[in-house]
Amino acid sequence: MSRPRPPGAPVTPDLRAVRGLTAASLGVAVVVAGLMPLLLAVDAPVDARSITLVVTTVLCLVLAFAAIGGTVEVAAGDAPSRTLVTTVVLTVVLACATWGVALVPPFAGWGWAFLVAYAGGAAACVVHGRRRLAVLLGTCVVIGLGGVLSEAVSRDAPAAGQVDGALGTAIVVSVVALFVVMPLSIVWVLQVVVRLDDARRLADELAVARERLRFATDLHDLQGHHLHVIALKSELAERLLPDRPADAARELADVREAARTAIKDTRAVVHGYRTVTVDAEVRNAAAVLGSAGIRCATHVDAPGLPADVGGVLAVAVREAATNVLRHSAAHEATIVLVQDQGGGYRLTVTNDRPDPAGEPGTGLVGLRERLATQRGTVETHRDDDAFTLVVTVPPRPVGRPARRTAGAS
Repeated sequence: MSRPRPPGAPVTPDLRAVRGLTAASLGVAVVVAGLMPLLLAVDAPVDARSITLVVTTVLCLVLAFAAIGGTVEVAAGDAPSRTLVTTVVLTVVLACATWGVALVPPFAGWGWAFLVAYAGGAAACVVHGRRRLAVLLGTCVVIGLGGVLSEAVSRDAPAAGQVDGALGTAIVVSVVALFVVMPLSIVWVLQVVVRLDDARRLADELAVARERLRFATDLHDLQGHHLHVIALKSELAERLLPDRPADAARELADVREAARTAIKDTRAVVHGYRTVTVDAEVRNAAAVLGSAGIRCATHVDAPGLPADVGGVLAVAVREAATNVLRHSAAHEATIVLVQDQGGGYRLTVTNDRPDPAGEPGTGLVGLRERLATQRGTVETHRDDDAFTLVVTVPPRPVGRPARRTAGAS
């Protein structure tokens, strides 16, 4: 059975159409199940038993029609209501009672088993698991044993509703067996459509969640970097202010420019228009580290760098520079990006004097998640004299289109 749909979940036009077709198909099956015994017993004499069979058949059809709406709702993912369960149980009981009257010698014929077959199949639609299998098997047993025994007893006195010949009997019994699983077959199509609709809705929700996560990650990376630069330059300006006011003014101007850049980048992230290149991030990182008194040597040699890979590596450069500022007392740092012989790319960022007690932040975790989309890896190596961050991106699979960028050369 389908999992319950969340309250307020929209019903798409396609799902509404399939629900209507399912209800119509069940209705046709009910009509056929009610007409078959009447057509097969058209020559039966009018007596108390035949009248009883017709009356119970009509009542059974009324109950079967009443249960169609609830059966469709259950197939669509709703829990069965008490009214539906009661209606289905009454349908099964009345169908079995009709079948029991037909089994009284002389046997009234296999046609009266159609009601039991449909009722059992409809009951199987509102249960699941082992109970569903038990209902189906029980229906087959009631029909098979009852019909075989009654036909054997009534062999010498056949009724008008019985089918002549072994072939005719086999055909009718086969159709009856088909009716046992027919309701399940009908609602199965609806259940598949419901699952597809749920999968589509879940995909939409996941897309929204991924976009929110992307926004949160970009905002964290940007603001963390800019705020550390602002804090660093503000601290430097505070130290320079008593003795070197001109230098302090320049640092404050840099603080103002960093704040403006942060605002600009935040707006760009909100609108999804921000693009970065490795060269720009490497130059920016070197400038920021240099303003903190850290000598930074850079080397970028990555021809034909795809735009998506370049964007991830640019984020890696920014994260690495932020970590140098936060988790070290470095005097020297290096940033190297090269293309290896296999066609992949390797970014290596090294700094001296790492903080031995420093704990890694969430930036590297987010960086690993970003690299996973490119099948890349993030490795770190720490000792007393240096800390090294190595980011590798393997070559793109053959046949996968690549969008080039001129951001690295």
